[in-house]
Amino acid sequence: MRRTALLSVVLTFATAAAVPVMSGTAHADPTPLVDTYKDWILQTHDGVRNGLRRDLNYVYGPTLVVNGSACTQAAPCVVGGPTQSTAACKSLRFLSVYFAQRAAYESRSLSSIETGVVDEFATAVLAYRSPANPATPKIFDEAIASALGSGTRYYTSFGNAACGEALLAAYEVTGDPDYLTAATGIGEFLLRMQDPRAYYAAYGAHPFVDATGAPTTPPGGYVDQISSASNLYATISTWNLTAVSFLQRLETVVAPPDNRYADSADLAVQFLYDGLDLGADWYTFKFDSPVTAQNRIVAASSYSANCQDNRWHRKGSCAYTTTGEIAAGTLGTDMIEYGLAALYDYKHQLSGATAAATAVADLYERYTRLPGYHTASAKDPLDCVDDTRAGAVDPYYPPDNQGATPSGDVWDYDPHLSFGGFFRLGTTTNNAEAKYYDIVGFGILARVRDALVPAKFAHGYARLDATDRQDALFALLDRTLERMYLPGADSDDFDGDGDVTESICTGTRGTLPNAVNGLGILDTLGYAGTR
Repeated sequence: MRRTALLSVVLTFATAAAVPVMSGTAHADPTPLVDTYKDWILQTHDGVRNGLRRDLNYVYGPTLVVNGSACTQAAPCVVGGPTQSTAACKSLRFLSVYFAQRAAYESRSLSSIETGVVDEFATAVLAYRSPANPATPKIFDEAIASALGSGTRYYTSFGNAACGEALLAAYEVTGDPDYLTAATGIGEFLLRMQDPRAYYAAYGAHPFVDATGAPTTPPGGYVDQISSASNLYATISTWNLTAVSFLQRLETVVAPPDNRYADSADLAVQFLYDGLDLGADWYTFKFDSPVTAQNRIVAASSYSANCQDNRWHRKGSCAYTTTGEIAAGTLGTDMIEYGLAALYDYKHQLSGATAAATAVADLYERYTRLPGYHTASAKDPLDCVDDTRAGAVDPYYPPDNQGATPSGDVWDYDPHLSFGGFFRLGTTTNNAEAKYYDIVGFGILARVRDALVPAKFAHGYARLDATDRQDALFALLDRTLERMYLPGADSDDFDGDGDVTESICTGTRGTLPNAVNGLGILDTLGYAGTR
């Protein structure tokens, strides 16, 4: 896959905007933040690039011993996380945009080393791709699996949209037609996930039925997931707006005469917008499927998807009030952030920045008025963090909380980075990863917040830029970007003693905050704006 790099192609999704005026951005480390992200993504651990991992876990406990070494907070034991396609795809897209913007800033073409790195990550992404067999067509043909292994593989609409964007970015900077072909294959997969009926008729199954059990047409969104056993999961989530954004971009690049990708995006955005407007995470459709081991429609019980009622819901609940409003459940921050960001990008592609800001402004204000809930330490068996600080967190959108100093105490989530932590609109339960969402949300919402609340975006960028980068963005703890140790149990028997119930603490270092925040910075400031 060698070729001459094509720097002349403009990355329309990475155009630099004006640099906001910020104070307090000085940092002892002279290396710009996006360069730090790039360096971390390219580092290797046990022979695997960090950018190809979902996470790295550090576990410790009072008596935990792994490979003969005691695990302590000062010297945690390292357990490498699995490779995962979404992490690889986010890294690929970041590197493609980063190298292109850097070369443009330095008035040169991409080097063979830079295009070689893009090829390396693109090759890693394509290793997750399911080959098509014309003799036995499958709905997941040419889709990207979430992870590899000898067991069942899963293909998600959200993850494939992220990989489609990444492959388009790789194509833009390298000109390799194989990457465009792969991105187009993902587009076709998403079209099938929008209307999968033909793939189940042979089994007597109707993926969508109405309240009486009669076959009906699909609502317009993309079904969340399908397995390599052709089992289709009966949910459609709001973060699948990422597929809308990708398909509209694919339409521009490929320009099919039937407008198939643009038409799909237009239909889906109308349906998925309803979910955002209702304050919902996901939609569960009613289905008819034979009780067989394969090729059937199944409920995703972890999301209470067995609601089977053709309605929008929040995680963990099927309930509605007597007056028709969604009741109970948990509204997840990441679902909303990805949905808003993709809606903004979609509208920006069609009609420009003003229309994009208008499309998301009311939704953004509505969601940011909701309080978060500090739960990271609510059930802490090892005092990973101060467990006296669990409780409600102030919403941060009101005018008294728009400046440089956040309201609330120092244990609140940082309002300049994202939403107020992880939304809890129902029964409060322990959610140890809440602050992870706070940090990764900065990059997801960068363009939205730069357009709607530019001062808050600028302060968020200053917060990131001024932090210690040695660990390349662990999750938030006490308003610093340090390791966040979380309560848990040794369910994987890290120490090999046969006890999978003993308490441990886990610190997560992820690829996504680095790649996603790096993209957010490049999308808003541009590489030149970080100099």
